[in-house]
Amino acid sequence: MQISGRSYCPDVAQRLRNRLRGYWWVCLAIVVAAVILNELFDREVAGDKNGHPGGDVLVAIVVLLIILVAWDRVAVRRSRRTS
Repeated sequence: MQISGRSYCPDVAQRLRNRLRGYWWVCLAIVVAAVILNELFDREVAGDKNGHPGGDVLVAIVVLLIILVAWDRVAVRRSRRTS
């Protein structure tokens, strides 16, 4: 997607990096919650008693990215409303 001759992706990536730096503690809490909930789901629901740390990390990264992108969309939408 092109906006005024520039690519849209670097702008989004910069906003996500700034949000990660500014709200690192929120991101850390999201990652910890995602790992804990994934472990509970694996052990209680799926019946998997063996831990898979790679899967926990992958789930945490995906959950964090989904939340950051949704957060960015809400922020962009709000800024467009006030403009």
